[in-house]
Amino acid sequence: MAGGSALTGAASASAVRLDIAGFGLEFKSDSAGIINVLSRRYGCFTGAARPGYKFRVSEAAGRPAPFRPEVLLKDSLLRLRRGDFSGELDLEAGSGELRAAPNGQCLDAFLRSLLSALLLRSGGFMLHSAGLVKAGKAYLFLGKSGAGKSTLSKLAAGRPAAAEVISDEINLLRFEKGRFVAYGSPFWGEMRAAGRRARWPLGGICLLRKARSNGAVPCGRAEALKPLLRCLLNFEAGPGVSGLVLGNAARLLAKVPFRVFKFSKTDASFLELI
Repeated sequence: MAGGSALTGAASASAVRLDIAGFGLEFKSDSAGIINVLSRRYGCFTGAARPGYKFRVSEAAGRPAPFRPEVLLKDSLLRLRRGDFSGELDLEAGSGELRAAPNGQCLDAFLRSLLSALLLRSGGFMLHSAGLVKAGKAYLFLGKSGAGKSTLSKLAAGRPAAAEVISDEINLLRFEKGRFVAYGSPFWGEMRAAGRRARWPLGGICLLRKARSNGAVPCGRAEALKPLLRCLLNFEAGPGVSGLVLGNAARLLAKVPFRVFKFSKTDASFLELI
């Protein structure tokens, strides 16, 4: 994984630039508090050369209640809020404001909310999944809680020559030039890794199933649609969102192979089946 060398000089600056899933994000503030948190938390994703979206940031007190963020688009203005943050972004102008508590949990929730909306409009998704890279292609593993995403990721991490873990929790997809691409993710679960800034063509998606032995079989589109939508992270409400989600899902099902992946959770031989 990439280190935090990109942090040099950033923690004391009044601005920080991030590059996550190909989106250039710039945050400027008169206070160093939020800038310091962003620089430390997303150090491996700092350094966007050309920010597409610029935020003026101010600190605000608050508690994360309600826990689930609210996202709403009206005309070109995207509004995002939770108990500890409130933000607005004009998608056409590429500029906005953010008022947030200066802590990692708050800023993580804000960025997840923002990126989920931006990814939908890039033809992609934010997916609750495990992600691996093998032979230069990304593979995502979907499953409900307890299906084995974290275990699969930890086993793969034990064989770094065979596969790289993108994230054990949340993976980021975009549709670019006629194909789906997975991006490095800063959002992790039990493994608590930093991630790295990278992108890979998507090789396939697997639906995890518990089994006594490892195995993989093709999966039809109708069977795959429900678990795909169940693993989609979307905080946005409003007209057109459902159509956007279903349109992206239909394209993903048409262009990317899906398989049912039987996983014993006991050894890493499943890597041979990818």
